[in-house]
Amino acid sequence: MQRLLISLLVVLPLCGQAAEPLSLAEAAERFAERSASLPTGSVQAQSIDRQIPLGNCASGWDWSFPYEARTTVQVSCTASPNPSRRFVAVRYPSSPAAASPQRAFVIATRDLAVGSVLGVDDLAVSSIPAKERAFSSTLSDPTALIGLALTRSVREGEPLGRADARSVQIIKRNSSVSAWSAFPGGRVVAKLTALQNGKVGEWIEVENPQSGRRMRGLVQADGSVRIGITQVMTTRVD
Repeated sequence: MQRLLISLLVVLPLCGQAAEPLSLAEAAERFAERSASLPTGSVQAQSIDRQIPLGNCASGWDWSFPYEARTTVQVSCTASPNPSRRFVAVRYPSSPAAASPQRAFVIATRDLAVGSVLGVDDLAVSSIPAKERAFSSTLSDPTALIGLALTRSVREGEPLGRADARSVQIIKRNSSVSAWSAFPGGRVVAKLTALQNGKVGEWIEVENPQSGRRMRGLVQADGSVRIGITQVMTTRVD
């Protein structure tokens, strides 16, 4: 009996030390595997030091996929005074049955710098292998990005997603704007005063500073305003 008790006292501490805490990378992999009903070890964390510990969260870790592509895992803790969030990119096992399906994605038609306001000529739709697009690039309709400002620099042919651009206010109230109205063969241009703040795609009211005449126009991606009538005060004809 004494030998049995001694044996148990030796074995129990070892059992308590057998299960080491998961690292951040391992915990993210397990979450992705459970969500996709995949076997353990099939998902791999990318570009992360596997020695970084997950740590503790008094309220329990909150796991989620912040993007539609589900290739980025987000883990957050709301228990601390300063809530924290961490992100881990993960890679799923490839499937021979779905080697590289072609899908239509929005791409840049030229090199664009961060902060560039996207216009119709800056974007196109191209069929490319789904695995070659960026994690955040899921758009197939370029109109969702027209008038938005890039949050990063992009290269010609690079796929774009909604997270790559943000809304930008390009016209301020009481500022001078270039207003124009198109006609067959050219356009009439005038310097008018904006009576409202305006973002690309919004209708704002503008005023002729000489005559006091007011009219409405549509804010363009280049910062000009297209007047919704046939004539404005003429300053030049292109």
